[in-house]
Amino acid sequence: MKLSLYRILLAIALLYVAPCIMAQSNANDYMDKVIEQFSKSPSIMANFAIQGDTGSGIYMQGTIKMQGKKFCIETNDMTTWYDGKTMWTYAPAIGEVNITTPTRQELTEINPYLILEDYKQSFITKELDSKQSGERQFRLTPTKRNTNITNIILTVATSNKAPISFEILSNNNQRILVSITNYNNNANIPQSVFTFDKNKYPQADIIDLR
Repeated sequence: MKLSLYRILLAIALLYVAPCIMAQSNANDYMDKVIEQFSKSPSIMANFAIQGDTGSGIYMQGTIKMQGKKFCIETNDMTTWYDGKTMWTYAPAIGEVNITTPTRQELTEINPYLILEDYKQSFITKELDSKQSGERQFRLTPTKRNTNITNIILTVATSNKAPISFEILSNNNQRILVSITNYNNNANIPQSVFTFDKNKYPQADIIDLR
């Protein structure tokens, strides 16, 4: 199952579903409050949409549900479940489920929360003048050279410190706009959401890669 495009887009989309990663001293206080709010959240649920430049063919909608390290990500093309140890990835177009025990690197490509552990080393951040009341906007520039991202423009709602949207500019001048809606950091999510239920997909071809 080829997941590279899916994982790249999903990593971009979810990077700032996680708390806003701001590294400069003038943003540290705000960032710390965001992380505190996030760490106290019992669970998180949100919708996201990813749209590329006109003609790029990039468009994806989906939902994410998270509880600690566990998550479930659903789009029209794929669903991924992770229970903290095992990951199941289902592609309805080919009727196939891959079961893996992901490495930390693989999880980082999908789950943005691991990035929080070294956020202060990840970005140089400058606050911009927001065009809308009730919002704060930041330009984030990666400090690491082994990335194809030039910068990210992040817009955050001041009411709940949740991301509204962000625009990603890549090294080849392509832009991707990610919109986050229906962000809920107090969602009631049962544990069964984070595991694959084979009874719901009786025709799926299960491939165990562990």
